Amino acid sequence: MSKNDCKIRKNMSQVYVRSTTLTIAVFLLTAAIVLGPTSTLQQQPQQVLAQQQADPGSVLKLSRTNVPIDIPLLKGYENGNEIYFIATDVSDEKTAADATNQTGFEVNYAPVLAQTPETARAQAYAFTNGIAGEGPFGFQVPVVNGKPGDEGYSPLWQINLVAWNDDATPRELTSVEEITAAEQSGVLSINQTDIIGNHPAIQWQNGSLMVREDANSINDDTPYMGGQVLNIDTENMIVTMVAHRGWGPDGKTIYYIVTDATPDMPANMMGVSHVPLEEQLIGTPVAPGLFQFTSGINGSGPMGFQAGIGESAPGDQNYSPMWFISFIEWNDPSQARVLETVSDIAAMQQAGLITVTPAMEGKHVVNCPFFDADTVFEHKSQQLGQQVV
Repeated sequence: MSKNDCKIRKNMSQVYVRSTTLTIAVFLLTAAIVLGPTSTLQQQPQQVLAQQQADPGSVLKLSRTNVPIDIPLLKGYENGNEIYFIATDVSDEKTAADATNQTGFEVNYAPVLAQTPETARAQAYAFTNGIAGEGPFGFQVPVVNGKPGDEGYSPLWQINLVAWNDDATPRELTSVEEITAAEQSGVLSINQTDIIGNHPAIQWQNGSLMVREDANSINDDTPYMGGQVLNIDTENMIVTMVAHRGWGPDGKTIYYIVTDATPDMPANMMGVSHVPLEEQLIGTPVAPGLFQFTSGINGSGPMGFQAGIGESAPGDQNYSPMWFISFIEWNDPSQARVLETVSDIAAMQQAGLITVTPAMEGKHVVNCPFFDADTVFEHKSQQLGQQVV
């Protein structure tokens, strides 16, 4: 491992393990006005400004950085047990629209998910007839072939359509083995589609994503470490998660949640599932770039510096929720300034002002579905968090 990788790992550990206390630089000028004519700050505003300009520790703290958001929970079966998951993205446009209508929550159309390597896919089975239920077609809930912690687990589900034959007596099936046996006995048929959906697991047999201990006090200074989930309500079928603010490729505000990642160190620190299969997405269109800052202007990003920038956003043909993470370091922190777009990054890199390095030795992928601000605030939790709006 290089010295730079060691430094980055150390920085990540420090950032994830403790919250970075951030102070808005503009507050200094505001305080000068509030304190009155005897204030040293008011008497010497030029000195304050000069010090801020010379100090590389400038601050960019976005408002409404962390927002508690309610996302519909969906139920399925895995190896005979209940599993609860969410639907955030899918490779088929009609399926995305149908899922949005059914759940009342925006499900992103992400066509590049169809290019997910076969070995990085899970297999899910959705019933198109049979016993009435809460499944996507109005019949029994789907069945999936793995859960977090299993060797073959992936949140990227390849959808198989299951139909009972006309002369069959439908019954509820709760495992892939039961479905396979029923197919072999001639009572149902399976049609494998090319549709890939992002369905991160939230709760499963003897496990769940980490639930934060500070669920009732989410604010702009809440750190990434300690979990991404605020509450799991399987009675009302809602999971409340933290939506983090960042920037899309054009500088437009986006929000994202975090559900799983690889390798295990950042996954464990963020309190999400470790999914080794996601490493297979690297170098494919399924894992576009997401850039996070490891130096420069202090701020609300996951590393304690400015917010990150994604290479694509929902609505783009190259959008995917599976992000290949790279770190941006200012070669001279005193020259740091706010970057908002992918073109900003390219310009600073060409000018030799920043160094862009693939994170975690080029093996860091994070499942971070993006949402626009309208979606986030439409579904902002009214029960949890103390987010000021």
